[in-house]
Formats: sequence, C-alpha cells, structure tokens
Amino acid sequence: MTGDEALAYVLKEIGTKKVFTTVSLPENLRERLKEYEIEQDISLNSRDALLLAETYAMENNTAGVVIQIPGTEILNGIDVIAQAYADSVPLLIIGSLRSYRDVGRARIGELRTPDDLSSTLAPITKLRERAISIEEITVTVEKANKEALSNRPRPAFVEIAEDLFKMKAYPLSPAEQKPEKRTPDKNTVAKVAEVLSNSKLPVIVSGYGVITSGAYNELIELAELLDAPVITTIKGKGSFPASHQLFAGEGLGIIGTDIGNKLLAEADSILFLGTRLTQLSTGGWSMKFKGFTMHNNIDGEDIGKVIMPHLPIVADTGLFLKELLVLLKQKIKDKIDRGIRYEILRSKKEPELRAHSGLWPWDVVKTLMDFKFSKIFVDLSAVTFDMIRYPVEKPVWFTSESIISKGIGIAGVIQSKDKNALGVTDLPSITRNLGLLQSKKDEAKGTLIIFNDKASTYLDTTASDAPTIKRSWSSINIDLKFLGAIDVNSTAELKEALNNNEGDNKLRIINVNIDPQYDSSVLIRM
Repeated sequence: MTGDEALAYVLKEIGTKKVFTTVSLPENLRERLKEYEIEQDISLNSRDALLLAETYAMENNTAGVVIQIPGTEILNGIDVIAQAYADSVPLLIIGSLRSYRDVGRARIGELRTPDDLSSTLAPITKLRERAISIEEITVTVEKANKEALSNRPRPAFVEIAEDLFKMKAYPLSPAEQKPEKRTPDKNTVAKVAEVLSNSKLPVIVSGYGVITSGAYNELIELAELLDAPVITTIKGKGSFPASHQLFAGEGLGIIGTDIGNKLLAEADSILFLGTRLTQLSTGGWSMKFKGFTMHNNIDGEDIGKVIMPHLPIVADTGLFLKELLVLLKQKIKDKIDRGIRYEILRSKKEPELRAHSGLWPWDVVKTLMDFKFSKIFVDLSAVTFDMIRYPVEKPVWFTSESIISKGIGIAGVIQSKDKNALGVTDLPSITRNLGLLQSKKDEAKGTLIIFNDKASTYLDTTASDAPTIKRSWSSINIDLKFLGAIDVNSTAELKEALNNNEGDNKLRIINVNIDPQYDSSVLIRM
C-alpha cells in the first residue's frame, strides 16, 4: 500500500465523508480519495478550505478535515485555526513535510527547519504529530482525529512526509481509537442535585458545551423538572428552544434581556453549563448575581477565570446532565410551578428604538423572523449583533464569540449547500472573503444577507470591557452588483427579495443598505 492509499484508507476508517483541500492537491492523492468515496471540496487557497472546514465541523458536530500540500500553505489560514481553537471547534489538519530524508535544501514551500510549521501551530493546536513512515500514517491520523474530538474539541495537526506518497509498505491497522468524554464525579453530581432540589429559584445558563455534547433534550428535561428559566450564551443559542415558556433570552449583563438579568439577580442557585462566560456573552462580564454558583466545563480550563464557583463541575455536559437527572427524579416527585413561565411571558416586548426612516439592523432581524431557515451562520459585528435576538429552536445557529477571523456567515452558507440555509455577514467580511465567494457562489445554495452600513461602525472593546458600537470615521461604498447581489433599501424590498423563489437552487445574495446612524436593540452606541 502506498502512502497516499494509506491516508485515504484511514480517513475512510475514521468515518470521514468529506475533505476540504486546495487546487495544489496531488493528482494521485485526489484519485485515492475518490477511490475510497471521500468527497473533495476544492478551494483556491488554504484559508478558504480551513474556513469551510470550520463551519462544516460546527454544523455536523464532527471534525472538519483539511488536507493541504505543501503544508506551509496552512499558514495562510492561521487566523481560522486560532479561532477554531478559541471556540472549541474540532479540525483535523493534514499537511505535508517536503522531505524527511534530506531537509534544509531550500525547496519551494519549505521553511528553514522541519519543525518550524509545527512550532508555529503549537499554541493553537491540541496535538501535533509527524509521520515519516507509511506504517505510521494510519495510527497517527487516527490518534489526531481522536484528540481533536476528545473532551474539549480543538484543532489537531498531522504532518506527513511527501516522500511517503510514492513509497509502498504495510501500514499498521487502525486501533479503533474512540473520542474520550470526561465522566462527572458522583459526589459532585449529588451535591448539585441537593442544591437544585432545595432552591427556591434556580437559573440555568446554557453554553456551547450543551450543543457539542448533544445534551439538547436533557437540558429541556432538566428545566421542566425544576421549572427553572434558561438563558443561553450567544454561541449556545439553539441549545434551548426560543419558543419554550422557560426561555429567558440570550446573553448576560448589558447585552442580556431584562427578564434574564432580573431572574439571574434574584436566583438563589445558578447552574452554568458548558460555557466559558466570554466577554461577548456576558457584556464584558457585567452580569449581577448573588446566588450559589455551579460551573460545569469539560476540562476545568475556564473554571475560576471569570467567576469563582461555589461548586466546580469538570465533566462532559451531556454525561453530567444524564446523571443529574437520575438523582433529581428521585428527589422531585411533584410537578413544580414557580410562576416563572407567566413572568417570562409577561416580560416580552419590542425593543424601544427612536423613530427612523432608513433601515436599521433590528428592522432586518424583525423581518427575518417571518421566515424559517434550516441553519443560520452569522459573522458577528457591530452591525449584525442584533441577530442574537433572532429566535432559534434547535442547534442550528453557528457563529464565533472570539471573532478572530471573518467569514463564518459566508463559508457556512456555501458549504451547507442547503437552499433553506441563511448566512449573515457585513461588508468587511465580504471584502476579506471575496475570492471564496466568487469561486463558490455558482455551486452554493441558500440566502446570504449583507448588513451593509458601508463599514461605518465597528465593535469596540478597547474603551471598556463592555462591547459597544463605535463610529469608524470612514465610509466605504462598494457596488456589489458584480456578485449578483440584490440591493434592498426597505423592509418591503427585503420581504420581496426573500419571497422571490426564482433560482431556489442558487445562492441568493441580498445587500441590505443599513442607515449608518442606526441604533442597536442590544448594544450601546458611543
């Protein structure tokens, strides 16, 4: 078996259905992947491939696989890898070493030493391994995939010497390494159950860990058993249905809802599930509470950084909730009614914004509420931030809270190839990912909406910890008709564009012209 066949074979064995790669993928490896029925998504450059793989990983809750030869091209997408690392998104990145036998001969695409690429990626990858024999390819790739998916999911990097693609040998059989999930401590679960069962007003804050652990149903069951309100983080949107009577909104502190902040302040116990309590989701850590805090996270990396919980819970969120429910069902026999559902219902109201004539972000979000989308990919920025109030029923919301890289809204709707998918982005993201959009738009489906305020505002976190909208003191006017974009200047025009069913099997790009003097329904404008 040659090295290229060994790679295709192990990818098939670990369940890879699709790889993201570039035009420089060698023909022999391309044929091997086709032979093993692995779909190839080919981009012009590695950054585009990594961005597509990141959104694929988020959407499918599995590792996005990227093959880049030569490996040094991966450096073009270092911002995407860093974002995936910060946001706990699993990527299996496979690159190549130009040669392992005679290094340092200044080959094209070769760094000064063989270790330079791996060293550069060290801070933003969970694992880095190198295969310099065909025998090692299968077990090394399998190990990296396992690490990328185990506990806190993050990028893993495998480097394969290009010499091996031309050689023959007998690779080692895969060891069927399965991703690991940390089980909860039984005494800790018992303490949590005791606190929650005796609480007068427990509140649950649900983060992205609920989604990655597949604990959607368990969270609903827990909330209903306790009659406890649920607040989601921004990245955790969809972990609890927005239509549920116990849903108290998304975000905490100054970006939270009035009812969510009120309940959090009054709670005598608060259960934080699978969340890092990021600056964005907490409004610069501006939330106020005084209750007994319990913080669940997969590896304890973020426990104690924002709050010092009374009870830390280091475990996979899904496994923890399963054990917690077993104990609570033994303690709670009668249905609980705290009157919370009515209080949440009574609190629902429209945002109060000053009178205006042009389109504001909230006008767009409110219009979008009349339409149903199967998946929603969002590039969060000052002008798109109101999208966090768009109601989501299931784990179909995908974004980044670290915002290290731009393009999730664009790459997500492109790679999903779903006519009911929605991508939301802004003008800076369009310019940053113009090559990706132009090269892929003819094969893409769905709807891409550009909140276009002519880049007149930006999301500021330098003046204070609290995110605010600031004027950029510049205005960029780009005619997007070359992308086939539909210009929209009113809600009526937006509805018409969304209702237009022509070209359902093509990507519909809607350029919404936002009044640069807009106010946000969530953020303060400075």
